Amino acid sequence: MTLYNKKGKAAAYIENDVIWTFDGRAIAYLFQDAVYNFPGKQLGWFEKGWLRDMGGYCVLFTPQAFAETTPAKYAKKALPSKGSREMRKAKMAYQAHWSEKEGIDTDV
Repeated sequence: MTLYNKKGKAAAYIENDVIWTFDGRAIAYLFQDAVYNFPGKQLGWFEKGWLRDMGGYCVLFTPQAFAETTPAKYAKKALPSKGSREMRKAKMAYQAHWSEKEGIDTDV
């Protein structure tokens, strides 16, 4: 099972409850839902496709992480009425950097 980092790059894999790097190093192992290094220190948890650190922050994930956390789609509610639009602004030049926004900001 392949583990990916936050950029979506394959970073490691799990085989027989051992976490391996792609260059062949065994870096940690799973015991139940906990992740340990080989000297025995707990590094975090592995649950529902997510490898999390001791603070609960996401470190690595499997593709199954998203399949298991996708919410159910309920019946759609009525669309809200559209207000009058402001004048369309000039389009800015495209940038080669990521926005600080994580999604569409509807509260602007």
